[in-house]
Amino acid sequence: MTVSPIDTHTRITARSSGLRVAGGFFRLSKVKVFQHYFGLVLAWLMLSPEALHRPGATPAMLLFLAGSAAIVACACSADDIAGFRNGSDAMNYRAHERLRDIRAKPLLSGAVSERQAVAFSVVTGVVAVAAGLAAFWQLRWQAPVAAYVLYIAGFAVSVQYSAGLRISYHRGGAEVLLCLATAAGLLAPFLAVNRHWSVPAVVEALLLGLWLVMVSSCSNVNDAEGDGKAGRRTLAVSTSEAVLKAAMVAFFAASAGLIAVLTFGTARWPLWTPLTALPAIVVHAGQLYHGPGRGRWLEARRLGLIAYNLGFLGIGIPTYVAFH
Repeated sequence: MTVSPIDTHTRITARSSGLRVAGGFFRLSKVKVFQHYFGLVLAWLMLSPEALHRPGATPAMLLFLAGSAAIVACACSADDIAGFRNGSDAMNYRAHERLRDIRAKPLLSGAVSERQAVAFSVVTGVVAVAAGLAAFWQLRWQAPVAAYVLYIAGFAVSVQYSAGLRISYHRGGAEVLLCLATAAGLLAPFLAVNRHWSVPAVVEALLLGLWLVMVSSCSNVNDAEGDGKAGRRTLAVSTSEAVLKAAMVAFFAASAGLIAVLTFGTARWPLWTPLTALPAIVVHAGQLYHGPGRGRWLEARRLGLIAYNLGFLGIGIPTYVAFH
């Protein structure tokens, strides 16, 4: 049978379209933003030897990892859908913006349609619930009630950022949600497997949440015009410039304070922790200089991400030493 050039062109076009959509889903999921999984890694490092050897502990942690990825994908895609519908993303990702790639917003770039994005958000939400149930099943349903609450609440509030309750449309809601949802990403799996709370787990969970807020706050300044017209009330929109700058300084001070609590308020914790955390502290100071100091908020955001990575290593190393 002879294959016509038209048939060949159709197949190539369909294949290219399929790859484009797959790439759009990949970007929509934000799965490559590996910082979202720092909490689970730290939770795993803090598990006691007894907890590590419980039946189902390792499969449960892997399932929690899959659940975390699905929660992030569901929440981020829901946020992108809301931003696409209200026009805020179109305003924030202008053609002349050099430090932000419009391909990060596949609805704007046309890589996926709105209908495809909605379907993706629903499917990843189902995966998040299924992975969580499977993880608790691996633990024979013997996790503390608080672990179930944290997992469910962390998922539920994450998808309400821009959709549903639209928590980010209330003053301070975006920052509080981001901090607490990030903290839940560490505490839920840790508590499920470990079965009891610990000071280091709570402190490190709050640190991760705070550091992520320090990144998002810088992004929100750049997005203030679009967010304001859409009705989203981040600190950048709902407060004065002076208050925002003071908040960034307060976040920096709170971060340093939590590192001190982790070091000196925890039994048998390595006293050299401030040294391993020092690079993150220094880069956060640079973030203050470029953001509140010079008004270069996207550069401050970039430094915040670097500080987040350094901070993870800065507390991860002493965490490993303390528990192994």
